[in-house]
Amino acid sequence: MADAGKQTIRRVAHRVGIAACWVVMILYFPVAMSFVNAEKSEVECTRVMPHVVDNDRSKLITESGLQRIVDRAYPALKGTPVSALNLVEMEQRIEQTPVVKRCDIYYTPGGVLHVSIVQREPIMRVFTQHTSYYMDEESFRIAAEPEMSARTVVVSGNVGSMLDGGDVLELCKFIDEDKFWKSQIEQVYITDKQEFVLIPRVGDHVIEFGTIERMEEKFDLLYALYTRGWKPKEWNIYKKVNLKYNGQIICTKR
Repeated sequence: MADAGKQTIRRVAHRVGIAACWVVMILYFPVAMSFVNAEKSEVECTRVMPHVVDNDRSKLITESGLQRIVDRAYPALKGTPVSALNLVEMEQRIEQTPVVKRCDIYYTPGGVLHVSIVQREPIMRVFTQHTSYYMDEESFRIAAEPEMSARTVVVSGNVGSMLDGGDVLELCKFIDEDKFWKSQIEQVYITDKQEFVLIPRVGDHVIEFGTIERMEEKFDLLYALYTRGWKPKEWNIYKKVNLKYNGQIICTKR
């Protein structure tokens, strides 16, 4: 009976101890958070750290360019208490910049505000009679600026209706996603008949591609011609390669 009484006392003491811990924790957190909030309200923004993710790929904006965007949007940012900053609103405002696909803003001790963006990745640069712009795979257009240096295929010619139809987007996306073709195809020209003519970087010839019908087959035939058909000295003796006919390659000498 004495042992049973001792066990009962131990269980009660254990439960009392747990309850006391919970009481302490419940009382501690509001006090601790009040100190954290008080400390946060005293911290001021000391500087901005811009960061552009994967800047070696798209090169539509530099970190100094991002810094200028932040400075224009928030000229009085430095010296502002971080507790007064609405980071979500700031992210949404920076994301209104055409080159910015996503923005994440946070601060670290010392009042350093980190502005990190993921920029859009264009797959073509379009030239019209009056303007020039980049376009990504979501058909989002970004006005071309002198400081932008993204390496993409150039699209020119009768571009108006073709861009709305999506065929040129599909073609340029295929080129962009293939390492060989991205390095080889420099320009896509759209004819008045809404057919494609490809201009390669290497070789003094043009490629009459036609429409995107049988697109992968055409690129397979062209790849076979480049890698197993022509000898090195033959690359510049042809002026035209025609892929418009099913299963055929027609090469025309100059």
